[in-house]
Amino acid sequence: MPQHAEIIELLSKGNRLVVLDPALALQCIERAYSLLENCKLVDVELCVKVTFPYSRLLFSFGRVDESLSILFKALTQAELGNQKLEQEELLQEIALTYYTLGNYQEAGEYWADCFLCDDFSAVAKLNAHIGMGMIQFAQGQIELALAQHQHAIALLNSQIPPVLHARAWINAAAAFFQLNQWHESQHALVVAYPFAQQAQNHEFIGEIYIYMAKIALETNNLGTARQRLAQAKASCKEWRWGEILQLILHGRIFMASAQMDDAIACFSCALEKAQEMGSAKQIMDAHHLLSMAYQRTGNKQQAEYEYGCYQAACIRMKLVAEGVSVHTIRQAIYPTQACLGMLHCA
Repeated sequence: MPQHAEIIELLSKGNRLVVLDPALALQCIERAYSLLENCKLVDVELCVKVTFPYSRLLFSFGRVDESLSILFKALTQAELGNQKLEQEELLQEIALTYYTLGNYQEAGEYWADCFLCDDFSAVAKLNAHIGMGMIQFAQGQIELALAQHQHAIALLNSQIPPVLHARAWINAAAAFFQLNQWHESQHALVVAYPFAQQAQNHEFIGEIYIYMAKIALETNNLGTARQRLAQAKASCKEWRWGEILQLILHGRIFMASAQMDDAIACFSCALEKAQEMGSAKQIMDAHHLLSMAYQRTGNKQQAEYEYGCYQAACIRMKLVAEGVSVHTIRQAIYPTQACLGMLHCA
């Protein structure tokens, strides 16, 4: 079918352009998606192949509602066609999207679906456990989160895709970092890097460099922090969520160098972008850092205002995070004693 060949060609071109020219990549994949919708071809596998890059590009350009909408549409098709593999992948993508937005209740529910479906694969359950560990991390239960990710690492093998190796190690690095275990965090990032490269996941590469920069900043090595930040920026051209993290990090480097005006400019820009994206965690962080920066400049009124915004953001984050209780997570992971044998997760 001519349309089928054109869809494949546009998808291939779009995937090649994701890093080089994200805007053009979006145009190509948007055209492929439109062709797929307009033709009478019912091909769930192809639909998912087009949906993933289209959804991620939409998300990276801040078109979050559209990104989620096409994921849900593809999930419906996969469920109607009883395509288990595609269902697993779509549930994971939806959960990750909600997690990135700070909506841990929704994220937890979609990861829980992967536990509750007996005939889902080990990879799906591995992803779900990593996801639940990420939620525990967000709830401040860092030791529990680290245990989840270390369990995931113990279950990795050569049959598991490289992108999952990278995810497990990056999440472990994040937990080690939060526990101020800089050496262990750096080691996990070094292990994750070749897997992220092998998977050609530029966002993961960017995240690895961001954490390396944060470790350098915490250990008072500003030169290395600047170098790693530059590498993070070069790793992914269009990465809205990563851009926010980079701005926050750059602001912290400016603040450590006593360049307060530059720091405030970075934090303010990060706050604006985080508000556009609806990224609750980054909104909270930006307000907190702005408060600290204004305090150091002697602007007490502005510092108090930003601190008030930070406290309000903390309360909102706490309410959202508590939407997924430890009991809920345990019920999802261990619904009955008989399910324990099938667990192959982090």
